Amino acid sequence: MSPVDRTLAYPRRYVVAYDGGRETLRWAGVLARSLEVGLDVVVVVRSDDPFGSHYPPFSDVVTEQAQGWAREALAEFGPDVDVRTEVRTAGSVPEGLLEAAADATAIVVGTTGGVLGVGTVARTLLHASPVPVLLVPRREPPGRVDHLYVAVGTRPGASAVLAEACEAAERTGLPLHVVSLVEVDEDSGADPELVARMNAAVEEVRGRTGPGNVSTEVGRGRTMAEAVSSIDWAPGGLLIVGSSRLAQGRQTFLGPTAARILRHVPVPVVVVPRGGAS
Repeated sequence: MSPVDRTLAYPRRYVVAYDGGRETLRWAGVLARSLEVGLDVVVVVRSDDPFGSHYPPFSDVVTEQAQGWAREALAEFGPDVDVRTEVRTAGSVPEGLLEAAADATAIVVGTTGGVLGVGTVARTLLHASPVPVLLVPRREPPGRVDHLYVAVGTRPGASAVLAEACEAAERTGLPLHVVSLVEVDEDSGADPELVARMNAAVEEVRGRTGPGNVSTEVGRGRTMAEAVSSIDWAPGGLLIVGSSRLAQGRQTFLGPTAARILRHVPVPVVVVPRGGAS
């Protein structure tokens, strides 16, 4: 099925994985309006589905249902959102989304609950995508995204994620809050190396974006849940995190710390691929 276009105003486009979950579409609309991006809403029909092309006439039923979802998706957005829809056939849902995202800026995928529980499709994308993966919760979104967060880890090396955060802050004019989430003993004080790393990250951000709209905070707790809850997250916040060092080339790979953050953070999360292979 060929795409259905509404407008093509923005060069930056997000692929939105649609499986009938309306909350994902509503989040996508908020992201489009707040970050000035176009949307490609993609419904993937699996070619190896037992009711797919090898089992007529059921293939017609599956295709018609997918096309119905695509029409419903288009109807979710007002005229102020640059959107097109597409039904795509692939061996798996992640495969179809990755193919659709060949020229995209990011892939938007819903999670499995109100907190960021990661399902099979999202988990596969988080270990293979060459573009950022944006995870949105299964709950109603705020009116706008109005605050950006970027997580700096306890180990050196955050250039890729800082560059992505700086670009987003510059493009949108949104304030940027540099955070580090640390599990510590109750009696532990500030780690001088971590403080120095945070200060260096802030200086790098300010060198890219200018002196304004940049702040920093260390969230601490005996568990990651406590560390996350110690941050006063803005309701319209969006957190940007980096991929694990295990990622190959420019790919995402969700490390154990990022995975634990996802289980507790109350805002959408963007996982950014590592830089080039050099």
